[in-house]
Amino acid sequence: MQYSSVFLAALAATTAFAAPWQQSSIDDKLQVVLSGPGVSPAQSLLPAGNRVAQQASQPGPFSFVELRVGKNVQNKDYRCQILDQAGKPIVVQRGANTDITFADGGKGKWTFRNQASQVSQVICDPTFKKIDASASEIRVQLSNQGIELGIQRTFKEGQRQEQVIGTGPFRTIEIFVGALVQKQDTRCQVLDNAGKPIVATRGANTDITFSDADKGEWTFAQESDVSKIICDPAFKAGSA
Repeated sequence: MQYSSVFLAALAATTAFAAPWQQSSIDDKLQVVLSGPGVSPAQSLLPAGNRVAQQASQPGPFSFVELRVGKNVQNKDYRCQILDQAGKPIVVQRGANTDITFADGGKGKWTFRNQASQVSQVICDPTFKKIDASASEIRVQLSNQGIELGIQRTFKEGQRQEQVIGTGPFRTIEIFVGALVQKQDTRCQVLDNAGKPIVATRGANTDITFSDADKGEWTFAQESDVSKIICDPAFKAGSA
């Protein structure tokens, strides 16, 4: 089959313009690339400017993620986040940095900290910031709003720790487990002046050890002085 010179010239022109148009589209956007051994890479192309969430094009499991900020995107410090199948942020590492959001910085891939994981969603948000040191800590807040009394203590992860308090009376306890703490279900306990565990309730749960789980404070069965706070990764639910 023969083609006219006019048709061939038009075809050549169309081909020549295709690649620059595609490149321009990428230059204005954020590319998030998920990859891992034995799985095809999955790419998400998101617009810059506002918070945007996109379902992962395939679930994985993946072991790496990379953000590529387009050269025309003004905010070069843009950060993104990936969620697992439970909707929780996946912790990633690159060099000395551990975080639940990740940047480009021209430094390549971030590695999933714990293990290969399926990804449900990719989120990019201009308000995301690099996480601070407190994200690796466990904080315990004791309060009694009736007498405007409150104290807070900080614990490290991964080991049993005790801190003497020796004051009160308190009415509630709240546990805050930092986003980078590996054992997110870490539990803590408080003892009264007799050295006995204090019983507290949250919703339908009554216990003598208390978790975070983003569900707020636990209320003591009765106001009590607190002699000691104990946080221990070996604590389990259902001890009351």
